[in-house]
Amino acid sequence: MIAWPQSLVEDIARRRCVFFLGAGVSRNSVGNGGVHPATWDGFLAAALSQCANPKTYIKRLVQATDYLTACELLEEKLGDQWVPLLLDTFSTPQYQPADLHKAIFDLDTRLVLTQNFDKIYDVYAQSETHGATVVKAYYDADTPRVLRGSQRAVIKVHGSIDEPSKMVFTREDYARIRQDHRSFQALMDALFLTQTFLFLGCSLSDPDLRLFLEQHAYAHPSSPAHYMTTPKGELHEGLDDSIRRNMNIRLLRYDPADSHKDLLDCIVRLGAEVAIKRDDIALRQDW
Repeated sequence: MIAWPQSLVEDIARRRCVFFLGAGVSRNSVGNGGVHPATWDGFLAAALSQCANPKTYIKRLVQATDYLTACELLEEKLGDQWVPLLLDTFSTPQYQPADLHKAIFDLDTRLVLTQNFDKIYDVYAQSETHGATVVKAYYDADTPRVLRGSQRAVIKVHGSIDEPSKMVFTREDYARIRQDHRSFQALMDALFLTQTFLFLGCSLSDPDLRLFLEQHAYAHPSSPAHYMTTPKGELHEGLDDSIRRNMNIRLLRYDPADSHKDLLDCIVRLGAEVAIKRDDIALRQDW
């Protein structure tokens, strides 16, 4: 059970917190035929099964967890089969929102960032707000207006399955977005400095995320910490000081048993704590 820091509860209550959703959140959803959204390993295994030989060299990259390079080579090798595979993986199963998506939405934060290509949270948020939630991607020119506005918004930092050609999925894609979309990167830098981030369903094994966190930790060593939920046993507690020092992240551990049910329970309890804090802020008119 996570003991939520009171500073985080207050930041969420005052809508000074940005939620950053990773693939672990989507994994809770179920689509047609009882399928769950694929993990990196699962997607790459499916892609490899459609490749003709030789492909041993790609398997070795996957085994070495060099997923970005493996994905780039698979895209080249599959050619015209690549986009249909993406659609079959992230769209065709018609994934339904899980209780975790609903609990995150109920926290009523204004900005949600996500690396996920699927549209599970996006569609649910738009449905619950009758279309009032704005969905933008890294390549949209009016994202700055959305970030400074008052509407609830979902920002797709790696693109969406709606535009497969603009999904940031391979090593080349990551290099391209850093070069061609520097203005978006500047927006993310500003947001990270001025808001508290809560990472949900993310992993520090993501090389792009690690680089982003390390750059900020060293450029702004006095910044308040951000937070990341993580299952117990994934990262040893002996690493906490190093992670706090080098990435400015405080890890919040939960029990991963029973399909990570503890995380859902913790998010629901966080919602109750935030509601109490908002009532207190309103009572004192401490806006």
